[in-house]
Amino acid sequence: MMDRILTNKWSVRIISLIFAAILFTSVTATNNNVTSVTDGVYVDVINNVPVEVYYDKDNMNVEGVPDTVDVTVSGSKGLVQLAKTQPNIIAYMDLTNAKAGTQSVKIKVKGLSDRLKSTINPPTAKVILAEKVTKKYSVDVELNKSVIANGYQAGTIKTDPKRVSITASKETLDQIAYVKATVSDEKNQKSDFTTNATISAFDANLNKLDVEIDPGEVEVDVPVSKIGKTVPLRFQQSGNPADKTVTITSITSDDEKVTVIAPESVTDTIEQITIPIDVTQMTADKTIEVPVPVPTGVTSVSPTSVKVKITTGKKQSDQSSNGANEGAGQPSKESPNVTTPDAGTDNEPDADKGNKEDEQTETEEPTEQSSTEFKDIPISIIGLVNSDSFSTAFLDPTSGKVNITISGLKTEVNAIGRNDFNVVANMSNLQDGTHTIPLAVHGLASNFTFTLSQSKAEIQVTKKVADGSDSVLN
Repeated sequence: MMDRILTNKWSVRIISLIFAAILFTSVTATNNNVTSVTDGVYVDVINNVPVEVYYDKDNMNVEGVPDTVDVTVSGSKGLVQLAKTQPNIIAYMDLTNAKAGTQSVKIKVKGLSDRLKSTINPPTAKVILAEKVTKKYSVDVELNKSVIANGYQAGTIKTDPKRVSITASKETLDQIAYVKATVSDEKNQKSDFTTNATISAFDANLNKLDVEIDPGEVEVDVPVSKIGKTVPLRFQQSGNPADKTVTITSITSDDEKVTVIAPESVTDTIEQITIPIDVTQMTADKTIEVPVPVPTGVTSVSPTSVKVKITTGKKQSDQSSNGANEGAGQPSKESPNVTTPDAGTDNEPDADKGNKEDEQTETEEPTEQSSTEFKDIPISIIGLVNSDSFSTAFLDPTSGKVNITISGLKTEVNAIGRNDFNVVANMSNLQDGTHTIPLAVHGLASNFTFTLSQSKAEIQVTKKVADGSDSVLN
């Protein structure tokens, strides 16, 4: 079949015609930049031809020269296509005999065949030719925020050399507002280090200026010191289990210490961080994750939360040797970093205590009601999202404290201590602004009633001001 087609002259002619059409389309596609063809003259554009400028580089400075221009060439097809492929075509400006000042200079082109005509876009450029001036400048070191690890700070940074020479026109030098050596390659440094940094000059709006800097980089010595303080955690039992048969035996955590990030004047006043642990709903051993409170004036704490293991036990009967203690809801085995609720102080001998209890039983009715007032109870703020990014201030009450009156059975009220409950303001889902927050009491058993000196608190939340750039200018 194929042999018959190839031996048929009409078949061969048709196949040849198809190949010719394909070849013509290919050639046309490769020359789609041709603007026009008139009387055999081809016109095409050579884009992005680099511009050179000739001037006294030792003593003069020039500004305003374009980086590239477009050159339109016209002539025979072969020469035009050849010009498109030649890499040595260059546009140039000749300022060798020009005087200082602002002037419009014609742009020329070289490297084209004499038989081609050319036009340049733009044909001229407005340039400023000025005498070079050299001045010495001190170098400021700029550290990217990621260079120094959290909890550390950079000390007095030194550069070698301390000053650099910058050469440009007087007008350009007058615009220099900052000379910076930027350090960004180092990450999370916790000790002194040395590195090299490239220098740049900027105007008042932080626009980079085109100047000559000698040397172009400096050696930077950065001392690093720790600004945080490690303090122990203490866990404070809040309330007693609602189930009277359950007692708390220990509250522990694998995280016994946290790092506090704050100025030295603040860390000097912080010896420990206490976390209240609400145990009112505890019926069995449980591990919970609790946030670490951020003290006033502290930037952050690390870690921000810890896992706490709460161990429970069953109370023995009142006839047991230690029944009195367990009846008061005290842990039978006290954890070294847990503070239990204050059940009142009583240093009398057990015999005397027994006599007093007998006297009270005879003189007091089991259902007798009583009230007690606790003054200046601090209000705890909970639920504030990204608390590291905000600061809080109490507007009402300005002290951040309230009074609480607790009522119930006299024998039970007498056993309540200041550590048995917490007054809290829940600021979940709130951001910066002034908020009026209802106050709640956590840790108080349901058989008690209470009255607060005020039921709401007015709290101002302010977003902490961040650095205006991603860097710290030393």
